[in-house]
Amino acid sequence: MAPNNTSDSPFEVKEYASEDYPHLLHMYDLFSPKGKFQGMPPGNGEARRKWIQHLTENGQDFLAWEGSRVVGHGVLLPDFNKFDAEYLIFVVQSDRGKGVGTALTRQALKWARLHGIRVVWLTVDTYNFRAIHLYKKFGFNFPEPFDHAPERLMILRLGEDTSS
Repeated sequence: MAPNNTSDSPFEVKEYASEDYPHLLHMYDLFSPKGKFQGMPPGNGEARRKWIQHLTENGQDFLAWEGSRVVGHGVLLPDFNKFDAEYLIFVVQSDRGKGVGTALTRQALKWARLHGIRVVWLTVDTYNFRAIHLYKKFGFNFPEPFDHAPERLMILRLGEDTSS
């Protein structure tokens, strides 16, 4: 298990394993608010299970654990033909602001570099300033000017960021 690099933090980040599924499902069953951004995580239980299955089968998943409880999930969905990956991250509302997102993102970007990913991209709610701050800390930038859309694209070209 990879510690989150904060010695006084009660959580750790590790790569997802199939036996972690019940814990991940439990996190999303309790997650609030559901479906707020791009319909994720889905509000319907069956749709949510299929969505989690899609992520864990097609992505490289990282879980933030606090004891036996999953408090965050980050996933890279790589396209090795393009050397890029989409990044998704979800942190339990009560555990936001504690470094969970930072630790998950650090681990995901480390994995991306090790596996030849050159570009990581994501979409973020235009007014999710906490998430935008996190992404900018790692070197993500907006490739287009602000146009008041409800969501924005952010891109990180690996090798350009200095925060790892």
